[in-house]
Amino acid sequence: MKLASAFLRKGNIFIQGSSQTTTGVWITSGPVHIFNQEANTQEIGDAIIDLLKCSIQGIPHPKQTEWKNIQAPMLNAAGVKTWSTFAKGTKAVGMVYEGETVTMAPSFEYETQGGTSYKETNIKCSFSSGELGETLLKAFLSCE
Repeated sequence: MKLASAFLRKGNIFIQGSSQTTTGVWITSGPVHIFNQEANTQEIGDAIIDLLKCSIQGIPHPKQTEWKNIQAPMLNAAGVKTWSTFAKGTKAVGMVYEGETVTMAPSFEYETQGGTSYKETNIKCSFSSGELGETLLKAFLSCE
């Protein structure tokens, strides 16, 4: 299994991969890709593929003092200082890649402690860049 997350905030899409620590916790990892909401879906899909391919398991679990550094790339990309500021008005979609399928899980009420996702709103698609980009934009429409 491989994970990534996408966020729609103020007309921009922010996408970052996640990796699993030795204790089983998934944390954001790697670069943040930023796209205008009107970007080419093929380019968005290419970024999703790159990030999901880089999602790994078994990285060292961070020390308590390292958690700010884990959130820093996304906060810096969005130009904000705190996650609560980032979350205001933001739509979020989690992405899970297993086998040849990517499941996109829209989040509801993301501002409220990361929101909630419901299985019945999940959207499945194949691991192809064009379809991934298009499906992500559809998933954002399902977020509330």
